[in-house]
Amino acid sequence: MITRPLRRSARRLRDASFRWIYPHAPRLHDLLFFRFRRLAASALSLARAGRLSSGGGLLFGTSATHDAPLVSVIVPCYNHAPYLEARLRSISDQTYRQFEVILLDDASTDGSASILQCFAEQHADRCQIRINRHNSGSPFHQWRRGLELARGELIWIAESDDFCDANFLASLVPCFRNRGVMLAYANTRFCDQSGERQVWSLPDYLPEWPAAIWTQPFTQACQKLVEQLWSRRNLIPNVSGCIFRAADSYPLFNDALWLSMKACGDWIFYLQLARGGLISYSPESTNHYRQHSSNSSVNLQAEQGYLAEHINVAEWILAHYRLSDAACQKLQQELRQRWRERQQRPLPAPLEERIAALHPIAAGSRRKPNLLLVTYSLVPGGGEVFPLRLANSLHAEGYGVTVLDCAQLPEQAGIARMLHPGIPLISLQSLEQLGILVNELGIELVHSHHAWVDTLLAELLQPFADVRQVITSHGMYDEMPPSEWQRIGRILRPRVAAAAFVAEKNRAPLRAMGLADERLVAIPNAAPEQSFRPIPREQLGVAEDAFVITLVSRAIPEKGWAIAIEAVQLARQQSGRDIQLLLVGDGPAAASLRQRHQQERHLHFQGLQPDSRAWFATADLGLLPTFFACESQPLTLIECLQAGRPYLASEIGEIKAMLSSPQGPAGMALPLREGRADPAAFAEAILRYLHDPDLLAAQRSCCAAAAAKFSWRGMVQAYMDLYERALRQPMR
Repeated sequence: MITRPLRRSARRLRDASFRWIYPHAPRLHDLLFFRFRRLAASALSLARAGRLSSGGGLLFGTSATHDAPLVSVIVPCYNHAPYLEARLRSISDQTYRQFEVILLDDASTDGSASILQCFAEQHADRCQIRINRHNSGSPFHQWRRGLELARGELIWIAESDDFCDANFLASLVPCFRNRGVMLAYANTRFCDQSGERQVWSLPDYLPEWPAAIWTQPFTQACQKLVEQLWSRRNLIPNVSGCIFRAADSYPLFNDALWLSMKACGDWIFYLQLARGGLISYSPESTNHYRQHSSNSSVNLQAEQGYLAEHINVAEWILAHYRLSDAACQKLQQELRQRWRERQQRPLPAPLEERIAALHPIAAGSRRKPNLLLVTYSLVPGGGEVFPLRLANSLHAEGYGVTVLDCAQLPEQAGIARMLHPGIPLISLQSLEQLGILVNELGIELVHSHHAWVDTLLAELLQPFADVRQVITSHGMYDEMPPSEWQRIGRILRPRVAAAAFVAEKNRAPLRAMGLADERLVAIPNAAPEQSFRPIPREQLGVAEDAFVITLVSRAIPEKGWAIAIEAVQLARQQSGRDIQLLLVGDGPAAASLRQRHQQERHLHFQGLQPDSRAWFATADLGLLPTFFACESQPLTLIECLQAGRPYLASEIGEIKAMLSSPQGPAGMALPLREGRADPAAFAEAILRYLHDPDLLAAQRSCCAAAAAKFSWRGMVQAYMDLYERALRQPMR
């Protein structure tokens, strides 16, 4: 039972400590920490019930950047002239109109190309067409070409021999308002070659599930569907029946084994797209899937290669998904049964050996674990942006990554777009449902970056002994009263398998909470290396010979926006030089300062921007007159160094050490005065740079060496090592 002192600690953590961190945030709702154990246990009971319902009992927050995302409709065709008119008409008749069409002919010999060309001319405003002179040899090569040409947020691969109802897109696109949904599919009717007679229905195709399931929409965790049935049967009969989120890259197109598959390649494709996320089904529209003699998947079913491909799928699933012993046994039975249904001879020994070897693979050995990265809110700030960037890299490394937004502050535009589009982003209408989410996603490790979130997770995850919790301290604990550390430690200590900290000053509070040294590891901040281009000064209305300073940060008073403005004004007055200040970021201080200084043309309020480096590269100098109590290792400092520009900042946290290099400092760190940054001192430092170009050039030459201390690749590897250690860590 959580004691009364701990309840008081939780309230203080919410009402006091976080007001220091987010002084302008609205009062957070009362989370009633003392109820969480009971609620989490209830959530676990619901999750174990394994009901297939709308969201599996979960209520997801739904939001979208806009209501009508562009859908790219890819139509790969090879010798399907008899079916093309029905296919193309079913596309042009769609009631949802925000779509483009990409027509791909793979060197057809039956006149298909002419039909496609005619359609492209009639719909030139939304069509592009590519006709191969030589056949590519695989439908997946055409898929890849279409995906490379696609501009849409959503993708529909509409195979050229199928057709669909006119409301197909209108019924599926709304599913993606839930940003955890990675793929949505409609009802499928298996029809004969003419398209008039039904051969099978979905209940016929998947008799393991009650027919009533297909009459109601549902949203379900992909992991849970794999555990229940998707590891044994492909839930989506063919690609024409679904739409999915576009991704920046599709690793399967570099997999020779996958590219060689003829019957089950789409199955793996869906599972790759949806890993870590949610699947939605809508019965409100129907995809009509033709069964005819030229259908390759139909023809292959009588061959030995058909079972071999199903074993390929099973092996791929076990290498990427968490599967129970019971599910593996059902999978083995299913594969053997498939052979018996189609063949009169015994199962060949090599195939039997592969089936017998299908066992669950432990996370951290040959399978990367399922991770839940949790962020406080989608707002600017190092501790908020960092988990999104880390998620991107872990996704590229092959982890099953899901991001949970606790949504404790209103989302700010542009932050969510920092996340790779192939990573599910989930919010819950009630955080008390976390236990259900963790269970249904098969989460093995949860990683958070905010003290309030750390403590919340430690309470809600208590019934989940096999889920490891990792936290990263970005400095928030440092400014709490020491009297709180032991109380918070009583919540965190039994749950936290490992804790990272970015600066040495962050270690002491973690120790005071009772976290043993073997669970603590220093992992400095870093920023991912990527290409950038300076913003042209002409575009900003800034003279080429002006001295330009860039400040990038969350726009709260403690980050020194008002001080930066005052310091630049003082430097302009004392020097008579054209000094321009670019203020990049968003937050409560930005709006008031923009209104107050709207007539001052040397101030440029740029709002939130996707890449700080481009704005630093435009400038001569980076600036951060911060007096933010929790400052540890500002990410914007690293980005400024990566852009090759010196940085002028307050001497707080590890800023002075960050600016050091073997060749000398890559900027200046000015001491605080009475706990605040001094505008006059910053103005004087700006004047030094103005009057001493050699100083600016010398510090600029040190930027690369100073930035090299913060390797993104090295930091990601350190977190992967930490996860492996956490998974091995016995829980108390």
